[in-house]
Amino acid sequence: MLLVLCAGMAGGQTGVQTRSITSDDFASQRPAKQDPSPKRPPKAKPLTYKFVRTDKNLTRTKKPPVTSPANLPVKVTEIGVTMWRLRPPTQAEAGSFLLPVLDDNQERKMWLAERVSLDTAFAAGDRVRFAIESSDSGYLYVFGRETYSDGSLGAPYPIFAASRTDSNMVRPGMLFDIPDQREDLPYLKIDPKKPNYTGELLTIVISPKPSANLAADKSGNLKNGEGLAELEFGSEVEIFSRTDSVDKIFSRAESEASCGVKTRELVREATGTDPCGTRARKLSRDEVLPQTIYRVKGMSGRPAVAFVKLAVRP
Repeated sequence: MLLVLCAGMAGGQTGVQTRSITSDDFASQRPAKQDPSPKRPPKAKPLTYKFVRTDKNLTRTKKPPVTSPANLPVKVTEIGVTMWRLRPPTQAEAGSFLLPVLDDNQERKMWLAERVSLDTAFAAGDRVRFAIESSDSGYLYVFGRETYSDGSLGAPYPIFAASRTDSNMVRPGMLFDIPDQREDLPYLKIDPKKPNYTGELLTIVISPKPSANLAADKSGNLKNGEGLAELEFGSEVEIFSRTDSVDKIFSRAESEASCGVKTRELVREATGTDPCGTRARKLSRDEVLPQTIYRVKGMSGRPAVAFVKLAVRP
């Protein structure tokens, strides 16, 4: 299993990369940049995201006995996900934003985080981190399952929120980073413990309101597995990813917008709209955009569900 929280798995339904979307819809939900100058800054050029595939019911959940009414209007929620792999900087990258790492010799170094594609297969010893951003305001839940070479899955466990006291509110432009960069070692080190382990399947849920069905119990376990299974069964996600070479390195702007578990614990002046107070700001419309956009089709008023597969090479 992956040290601290999780590792990865690859797969899913493939699609021909002939379709695309632009970043306009996703970016327009972020707050506008506060510019005191009288001149209006030039509008950021939209980025193109190429279609990768469609994912549906990856957990192979059986149809639940009770489902929501089918006559609700359809709503599309976009969830941005970026994965990074940490590595030593080159001499030319010395001015990049760096994060603390323990290298293989257990020496403390400063490395940079470089973006990787969503289907990257990680190796033992890789150091990984990722961020989640929603186009909608709501409440974030993240669950993990171990994946195995025979196609089986482990039981789901909460990654976030891990307790009833965690503030899991999200807003457009707010990055939820795993692990929080304020951790002493802000990365997940891939360390497979089982010979048939192939990684993890993560379920990301953006709920319009707090969900008792998705809460963790006093022991940190999922309280209601049937509630999660119902959401996963009905999920249908189109995945689009960037192919450009811009924004490859974790930036200071992303660092300033990160609002993970540790940040929320440290905040004292959290409000109903800002769980991280002044410790984090929101990314504006013309700032760095996620590597991958998950377009989730669902019923209005219902949680949006997306799957992230993190692969580990045997």
